[in-house]
Amino acid sequence: MSTFAMSLKDELSAISLDDHLEKILLMGMLQVNASLNFSTNGLYIDFKSKNENAAIKVFDLIKKHYPVEPILLKTKETKLKKEDIFYTRLEQNAFHVLSDLNVLRAKEDSQYSLKKELETNEERIAYIRGAFLSTGSINDPKSNTYHMEIQTFSSLVAYNLRDLINSFGLNSKISENRRGYIVYLKSANSIADFLRLIGSTDGLFYFEDNRIEKDLANSINRVMNCEIANAKKTQETARRQIEEIEVVRKYYKDRLKPTLEDAARLRLEYKEESLKELEDLSYSFLGKTITKSALNHRFREIHNLYLEIKK
Repeated sequence: MSTFAMSLKDELSAISLDDHLEKILLMGMLQVNASLNFSTNGLYIDFKSKNENAAIKVFDLIKKHYPVEPILLKTKETKLKKEDIFYTRLEQNAFHVLSDLNVLRAKEDSQYSLKKELETNEERIAYIRGAFLSTGSINDPKSNTYHMEIQTFSSLVAYNLRDLINSFGLNSKISENRRGYIVYLKSANSIADFLRLIGSTDGLFYFEDNRIEKDLANSINRVMNCEIANAKKTQETARRQIEEIEVVRKYYKDRLKPTLEDAARLRLEYKEESLKELEDLSYSFLGKTITKSALNHRFREIHNLYLEIKK
């Protein structure tokens, strides 16, 4: 079953670029996710992905821009869900490709700066798109949390990528865990802006539609919870007032002030209504209107009498 992140990568893989930006995209994919290995035949590169189109993209771009023959491999995870894993492997002239795309330099040279190398917004966007295609992940907006991340094992690559993303006004941050370094966004607005930045039209529409739907549902729940809380508070207040009225009337008998007696009779007749509702009912029951403010004042007087009696 295709996840939101998988569908997003399929969409991004299909975006057409000119030759120069294609190489920048490939640079982003390999700087973030190229695994450098040695065999008896020398240095070789592995690009690993759960998304077949991402692996094919690396395969096609290497083959198009360099006189080499990469290999496309497929295997399965040995643990967990045993999902398909796709590898693009380059054994032929690997060092030349790594050097041309500054992969080794990005991982080893602390003075290397993507912001300086990639001068135009088009170049920077192509690199960020490649980085996301490489190891990016994003929660489905239907889930409980908003989260986008790009993982790399190189701290230098991670910090360069963070700075590049933030040059577009986003607030990406870095965390470190057993998977390496994670460049991430948590804000729904930032993730929507990120999707817009990397050119994901379908992904952005899906994200925003579901975000609006979820935010609306959350707003409705908040209103309902507030109304339930208010109703509960009204009922508890009414029960307390009834208890206090009964004590005060028993103690004062027929000596209670007429204004307080009117409020007491009204409350005892309508045991669960709010003050506003009692105001609306006062004329039909007492032949005169007692405002919400006046009722509140009279119930406070009854409360003070109740406290004196209790003492």
